[in-house]
Amino acid sequence: QRQALSHTIQNQLNSYNKRLKDDIRSMLDNFCEIIKSGKVDENQQLDRATQNYYDVYQMRVRSANIVRAGESLLRLIAELKTFLILNDFPSINRHIEAQNNHLNLVSGKWNEQLVRLRDEASVVLHDLESELYSSIRP
Repeated sequence: QRQALSHTIQNQLNSYNKRLKDDIRSMLDNFCEIIKSGKVDENQQLDRATQNYYDVYQMRVRSANIVRAGESLLRLIAELKTFLILNDFPSINRHIEAQNNHLNLVSGKWNEQLVRLRDEASVVLHDLESELYSSIRP
């Protein structure tokens, strides 16, 4: 079962990697196409106004594709964070162990202080009792 779980996690990581590459490739390709459509070609067969409308439309579509790929990357980041939170058991265990060690250390310090206070209170109480009993005796 552990191997199947590891295989599932590996498939999920491969899926994340593929999505990352696809979104970045989409952003890069669309950006390059926007730059290409911004260049003026003097040897065009279309009327300048028609070509201009076509270029503006193409730039809008390419810009929308870049925005879509960016939003997809943001969703991917959120999914990766969730994946790491849910599947990073060794890191979580290390953090819990470190927290336990820290709390045990703090608890030990508090216990030492309480024992010291108890001993001091015992000495003071003994001195007070001795003083009281010596003052009662004539």
